[in-house]
Amino acid sequence: MRVALEPGDLSLEIDQGETILAAARRQGFDAPNSCRNGNCHVCTAVLLKGRVSLPGDREGQAGDEIYTCVATPLEDCTLHWEGVLAPGQLPVRSLACQVVECSPIGGDVWRVRLRTPAGKPLRYYAGQYLLLEREGAEPAAFSIASAPGEERMIELHILTRDPLTQAVIDYLQHHRIARVQVPFGDACLTAAPTQPLVLIAAGTGLAQMQSIIEDCLQQGVTQPIHLYWGVRHSDDLYNAPHWQRWEQAPNLYLHRVVSDQADWSGRQGLLHQAVCEDLTDLADYRFVVSGSPGMVYATLDALVAAGMPEQQMQADAFAYAPR
Repeated sequence: MRVALEPGDLSLEIDQGETILAAARRQGFDAPNSCRNGNCHVCTAVLLKGRVSLPGDREGQAGDEIYTCVATPLEDCTLHWEGVLAPGQLPVRSLACQVVECSPIGGDVWRVRLRTPAGKPLRYYAGQYLLLEREGAEPAAFSIASAPGEERMIELHILTRDPLTQAVIDYLQHHRIARVQVPFGDACLTAAPTQPLVLIAAGTGLAQMQSIIEDCLQQGVTQPIHLYWGVRHSDDLYNAPHWQRWEQAPNLYLHRVVSDQADWSGRQGLLHQAVCEDLTDLADYRFVVSGSPGMVYATLDALVAAGMPEQQMQADAFAYAPR
């Protein structure tokens, strides 16, 4: 039987006679419970659809509050169960961080570095993003450029070519405290890669790839890593903080591609064209792509046509801008 969980779009497969909480534990979910500490009711959920068996030969129906530690599904069910995390999923935290750097690094891009509060270490995966909050404005999403191993430091790369992002930089320069929610995104590394990586970044999408590269280097990953960084004009190639050091890494292959500048002496064209020119069997690689939804889907289509299995490409655009 299957139990769907809201919010979060999660689901559990339940064996015959198995309680919902036992199934969640068996499948590696982090579910609210405190039975062993004598705190009952922590595992409470609301049954939205279906029927469950409860102690005392009772039956729970839609609309009932149930204790998942003793509820056994009688059919496929849907629950509203707050606080459940899928295997490997990290809890979102709200933090007030100190702004320790806010400086231009070329191409109208600013490097922002935030120090997280002392105490419980922040957990996120390389390649995830955060939401930066400001009073009177919607939270703004930015990729985390720092690797998870960089203790108490979060780095962002912010392009200031529109009023929204310029307002973010102005706010950080004047307030020196940034409140963020973190982490978000599933286009990330939850474990060391077992395949060669192809990282494809447009503009400040490089921030996401910086986090992944730095994490791989810190872990001693030996798989080949191919970085394709694309911009429209060479003036958009900002000063990537670690580029010179990356050039010394034996398994890291760096490519800068300019699409709209005829007199650029380096590589020209579109990112997916460069990838297809360089790599033969795309089925051997894992791809992470960062850019606008249009760029991401155009890259997906081109690489699938060239032989990449669709499931081997990750991009956050798939979640926030489904085609």
